[in-house]
Amino acid sequence: MDSNSRKERSMNRFQSTGCYRWIVLGIIMMGTFMAILDSSIVNVALPHMMSTFGVNRDKIEWVVTAFMLASAVAMTLAGWLAGQLGYKVLYLSSLFIFTASSAACALAWSYNSLIAARVLQAVGGGAIQPIGMAIMADLFEPHERGRALGIWGTGIMVGPAIGPTLGGYLTDWFSWRAIFSVNIPVGIVTIVSGLVIMKSESASKRRQVPFDGWGFGFLSVALIAGLIALSNGQEKGWTSHYILTCLALTIVGLVFFVTVEASVSHPLLDLKLFLIRNFTLSMILAIFRAIGLFGGLFLLPLFLENLVGYTTIQAGLWMMPGAVTVGIMMPFAGRLTDRYSYRWLVTMGTALTGLSLILYGNLDPLSRALYIIGPQVVRGIGLAFMMTPLLTAALNAVPVERVAMASSFLNVAQRVGGSFGIALLNTFVTNSAHVHAVRLGELLPTQSNGFYRLALKSSSLHFFRSHGILPSGQLKALTASTSVILHHAQVLGFENGFVFAGLFLIAGVPLSMLLKSYSRQPVV
Repeated sequence: MDSNSRKERSMNRFQSTGCYRWIVLGIIMMGTFMAILDSSIVNVALPHMMSTFGVNRDKIEWVVTAFMLASAVAMTLAGWLAGQLGYKVLYLSSLFIFTASSAACALAWSYNSLIAARVLQAVGGGAIQPIGMAIMADLFEPHERGRALGIWGTGIMVGPAIGPTLGGYLTDWFSWRAIFSVNIPVGIVTIVSGLVIMKSESASKRRQVPFDGWGFGFLSVALIAGLIALSNGQEKGWTSHYILTCLALTIVGLVFFVTVEASVSHPLLDLKLFLIRNFTLSMILAIFRAIGLFGGLFLLPLFLENLVGYTTIQAGLWMMPGAVTVGIMMPFAGRLTDRYSYRWLVTMGTALTGLSLILYGNLDPLSRALYIIGPQVVRGIGLAFMMTPLLTAALNAVPVERVAMASSFLNVAQRVGGSFGIALLNTFVTNSAHVHAVRLGELLPTQSNGFYRLALKSSSLHFFRSHGILPSGQLKALTASTSVILHHAQVLGFENGFVFAGLFLIAGVPLSMLLKSYSRQPVV
């Protein structure tokens, strides 16, 4: 008994020291890094999964889609669950579900078992990030949160950048199952560390309220339908019945969700939060940040792989300078956040991130390394100065009892913003490339430009071959010419896409100027 009492007193003394908070921050950072990493590490292994389970591309895409949908829905519940279970129990339970389901993914014996395990993995992973933010807000005073969020955010920003490269190496050297197995030892160590070190909140600090089932149901419909539409709109056509139905369900779901939230006593999302200027602006700017993040993580690897000819691993290595830069700058940006105005830091970060994308406006397959790496470094600095003060401004603006709710929906906004950014840029680049292909095709020597437009629109010469209207010599020449035109049109499409993404981000600068700064205590 005496031994147990001494251990308890020793632990209590440790938990009251300053280093306790930073150790807990490390535990939160590890869990968040794993959850974020798993959203990008899987894509490179999809062809290997297709071979293992004998399914086509459309089916195997659900390994990614199911994770994205379940993760977004799980995020919306994090705030309510935190009130029922407490931060420690919810965080470690989510981490346990994520780790156990990672093992299930690695051991999957069929396609259906893999999808089921991925859904469970997303349920656990979806709650880790928002509840981690809430724990930090509870541990650190407002004038210290910038530094804490800067360190924690390193995992968020670096994870997606190294995911494809790490996934490629693990798949090539071991198997696709290794991309899930790698989570198990890290997850176990993190869970055990959390159980031993983290202290539970008192029951009086929990905000136990009835579950808003109707609000959750309508929001889930809106999120699932909206994310499916954004993910498949380019492939199936934005005006197809399938996509229009999804978009209609999204609008209807959101309308009913807002109606319910405005009328119930204990809403899933308190609409009064949007009366807080910094919270509302942070939600909007989160979408702009997602454009900046995925403008680099989505467009640049596609450019390097499709037009330069790099493998996924090679393209990932070219992305490393940006990941290293943002990893170095996040803690520095966090410290500045605790000292200076949110407004100017977010404005600078938004402008730099936009500028970095515009610098890719002249990128081509023969560009030197400096022209690929340089804008990444600028983008890394910009994202660090955009993200850290933005999250700090949002968390410092809301009441303490609403922090878990606010962090949940801030993360949902970033998830939806990322999907929106990818869909927007993908559509813009495709349409821009088509316009350039038709324009360049008119320069070819031909008696009927209409046929060339049709060929270039479909990105193939199937139309010409099927009609046999040209002599074979001219057909070969046309094949070579059209191939060059299509390639150059795609380069121009990507260049336009980078500039568009950059200008979109810079359009957010006036919004960042509206952020309200709060007085803070000096940081020693």
